[in-house]
Amino acid sequence: MDDVAGLDLNMLTALRALLQERNVTRASARLGLGQPATSAALNRLRAHFGDPLLIRNGNTFDLSPLAADILTMVEQALAAVADVMLHTARFDPADSGRTFSIMVADVALLTLGERLIPAMADAPDVKLDFVGLTDAAMRDLESTLRSVDALVAPRGVVTSFPAADLWTDHWVYVVGERSPFTDTPPPERLEQMTWVTSFHGAPTPVVAALESWNVRPRVRVTVPTYVALPVLLAQTTDHIAILQHRVARRLAALGGVRVLPGPVDAPEFQVALWWHPSHDQDAGHAWLRQRIADVAAAG
Repeated sequence: MDDVAGLDLNMLTALRALLQERNVTRASARLGLGQPATSAALNRLRAHFGDPLLIRNGNTFDLSPLAADILTMVEQALAAVADVMLHTARFDPADSGRTFSIMVADVALLTLGERLIPAMADAPDVKLDFVGLTDAAMRDLESTLRSVDALVAPRGVVTSFPAADLWTDHWVYVVGERSPFTDTPPPERLEQMTWVTSFHGAPTPVVAALESWNVRPRVRVTVPTYVALPVLLAQTTDHIAILQHRVARRLAALGGVRVLPGPVDAPEFQVALWWHPSHDQDAGHAWLRQRIADVAAAG
């Protein structure tokens, strides 16, 4: 263990950026370094591990087997370092330069982000890093909640971790403005329509919910972001999606889609903020949780 004293822990930050971005240019921007410095860091890391780490594949880079193996460990190690170094009995948002990472799907970002950012005016140097939700993150929640400060997700999708309720929502259907439907299609018609849904899970939570209502959707299109739905649905007459009402309402305001009532027996669900128990006594994290809860309550 004494060998750790000779290691440059800053290289862990560079290693995480390089492995997550798989691109020296993007890693440079993320680290706030020039490309030569980031390239030099990559060369040092390659020499340290005796491994290429990033392997060129045409115009992109793939992770080497070793890099793929250590990425989660690197994320966990940096999260643990942050827990130690940022764990203080006092937190003053006016003086803090801390960065908080919040993992969200774009549905939650649309609902929360626009109100949270202006609510941070009393913390001018506190930074928010919104991290995109992925299938891999949901499969290993222990690692995910160690690598970010918080995760926004519905109850039932996440369990067994500390949480604070944010808002209640319900499902609605979304169709293009050219669709002949102005009200909820009957179940037999829903099964004949072409469905557009998110990439989260197989089947997705939305598809699983539909099946619980005895609707067997014919999913033809999956998308990485719900913001694309108005464009995808606008010119169609037989495509349909199901979304959280708060987000559907926002997308409808952009034009191109129409919001229809969801299944009559579909229960409401609770969206919550989740975190790892190691953050419970962190004064800065407690401030973040309260700020998010206040913003959610005001909306």
